Amino acid sequence: MNSYSNIRKISSAGNPFWDRTEKAGVSGIVAGNLGNGVMEVDGKRFINMCSYSYLGLDSNPFILEGGLSALKNTGVLNSSISRVRIKLPLLEEVEVALSELFSVNALTTSSCASAASAMLPLLAAGFLTGNKPPVMVFDRSAHFCLNLMKPICADETQVLTAPHNDLNFLEDCCKKNSRVAYVADGVYSTGGAAKIKDLMSLQDKYGVFVLYDEAHGLSIKGRNGRGVVLEEMGGVNAHTMIIASLNKGFGGSGGVIFFDDSIKTSSLLRFGGPLSWSQRINTAGLGAILASVRIHASDEINVLQCRLAEKINRFDELVPSAALGDGLPIRLIPMADEVHAISAAAELMREGFYTSPLFYPVVAKDSPGLRVMLRANLDESDLEKFCAVVKSVL
Repeated sequence: MNSYSNIRKISSAGNPFWDRTEKAGVSGIVAGNLGNGVMEVDGKRFINMCSYSYLGLDSNPFILEGGLSALKNTGVLNSSISRVRIKLPLLEEVEVALSELFSVNALTTSSCASAASAMLPLLAAGFLTGNKPPVMVFDRSAHFCLNLMKPICADETQVLTAPHNDLNFLEDCCKKNSRVAYVADGVYSTGGAAKIKDLMSLQDKYGVFVLYDEAHGLSIKGRNGRGVVLEEMGGVNAHTMIIASLNKGFGGSGGVIFFDDSIKTSSLLRFGGPLSWSQRINTAGLGAILASVRIHASDEINVLQCRLAEKINRFDELVPSAALGDGLPIRLIPMADEVHAISAAAELMREGFYTSPLFYPVVAKDSPGLRVMLRANLDESDLEKFCAVVKSVL
């Protein structure tokens, strides 16, 4: 029996449902993008209700132009050499801009997942905890890209898995061990958030180090779109690291790591695996990030956040759920079983709306459902029609 991964088990259990999903026409779709979440297959339009572009910035003309301008001005798509040795001035400009925007030290990566694979082994080895390896406690619902690193972390230190958001479990670990690190999502990809204030209390009491995956939380809330975690914390501290996506709500490309001055950037770059390889965000992506930074630094971000909040509140009025009132754009609509989830998604697709059916291992075996992502640029009438169709398939 594997101690830290169960890939054979989850693939054998999940494959039948993925096959059914593809057969039902709700996965493996090749579609044209018509903008604002509207897509097209064989001349039939549908609205993507699972877009991660929570603020609608993925097709923002200003951001697209930023990518094009960067390509023209730089004259190269990729520098094709490790950034530890040589980097473009544009990369330096982007990281300075992000650092100033969010009042942190910011280090970009090719993706949020590569940030996780770079930072978690360093955390396990004690790089971020005074050279003393901490006991690593992973939240059971932490994203796959985090959990995937458990075997590597276990080669450096003890690795434990905590029930979802169970801070009593975490505090017990803190009482028994002098160094503890907790790995969790700021906003979980299937809905809900970490107990950030309570975790701050544990940080004050025990010095527990917390690494957050903020892929779904950046931009949707907070001053200048600094995200759910930074907004609630008030800023990053010496016991916290945040990895985030610059692709989803932010509307750019790649990922980013946020940390404070107690951590040396040079150490992260030299020993952080993917950070020292020749895989940076390409030039178009860097230009898009700079353009998005300007949007985040303007009043436009407040307007977009308010529009998103309005769409979330309207959905909650029409389709109440267990997540009612949390202010987050992700909703998981429970289904009777996996087959029901797939058939409901197929029916919604026929009505012109795409949702993704979730089943094991994405969610627990007894918790299948339809995942819905809400967006600031979702038309009000489309949202109301979608909610009516959802209620008809429940």
